[in-house]
Amino acid sequence: MALTGAGAAPAAAPAPVAPRGGARPRARTGLLAAPMAALMLAGFLLPGLLMFASSLGAGVRPFSLQGELSWAKYAELAGSAYLWRVLGFTLAVSAGVALVNAVLAYPVAIFLARSRSRLNRLCFLITFTPVAVGMNMVTMGWLIVLGRNGVINSLLSMAGLTSEPLPLVYGMSAVVIGLAHISFTFMVLPIEAVLRTIDPALERAARSLGASRWRTFVDVTLPLSWEGVAAGMLIVFMQSCGAFVIPLLLGGSGTVMLPVSIWETMTVANDRAGGAAIAVALTLIALAILAVQLKYFNPLRDGDGR
Repeated sequence: MALTGAGAAPAAAPAPVAPRGGARPRARTGLLAAPMAALMLAGFLLPGLLMFASSLGAGVRPFSLQGELSWAKYAELAGSAYLWRVLGFTLAVSAGVALVNAVLAYPVAIFLARSRSRLNRLCFLITFTPVAVGMNMVTMGWLIVLGRNGVINSLLSMAGLTSEPLPLVYGMSAVVIGLAHISFTFMVLPIEAVLRTIDPALERAARSLGASRWRTFVDVTLPLSWEGVAAGMLIVFMQSCGAFVIPLLLGGSGTVMLPVSIWETMTVANDRAGGAAIAVALTLIALAILAVQLKYFNPLRDGDGR
């Protein structure tokens, strides 16, 4: 039994316990990340390097690059007014699609995150239909709906509202509709995920202090969910910048976006180096926009900005 009192020796401090595992957690994390790293290496980095080599005029063959390297295609790209217009149009359409989707998806995300209705599961199912059906089927569907003899023109003609079919397809509006539809799921999910993390007590506190529903949404809900909105807009913007099928089939010859221009350069003009240079430029622009988004709206960053 330990002695107590004034003359007793002080008890020794417990020895610190050494952390278990050492470098094992890091090794396990590395093993978990290895498949994704290999996938990124094989599916993105290596094709990107080969595309960059092709843009310099190199003939790409297994394990070798042949031909004289030149920056001439990039000089042509920088001096082409047509490609600058196509680039501006692509960025403007992609930003417009992201904005339209944000406005349309936010009410759906609120319903999915807050509602306990039986229609919640049905709404989830409808939200996932563009991904389940696929881009080709969605494009064909909009061709049927917006065509000269499509559903909308037929209904307008039967109602006596139009004397001839409206040019609903083969234009920018058709491209925006198709891109907004196919990317709608990727806008709803990030917003819905962030809305689920917001404590409803914050909104109730704002209402108890006299704030209206609209004021509560603007001052409380929207700022707290802005990370989800920014993430969704980035995903939709990237998808729209790289979309090929929808601009080609719904846009027609008068609505050319950068992926269609790449295809025309490589196939119609038979200029593989020029098409690769445009693809590299589009990739760099997308990475720059991603870097800006991660700097100002990074969901992995701590609340103090680290």
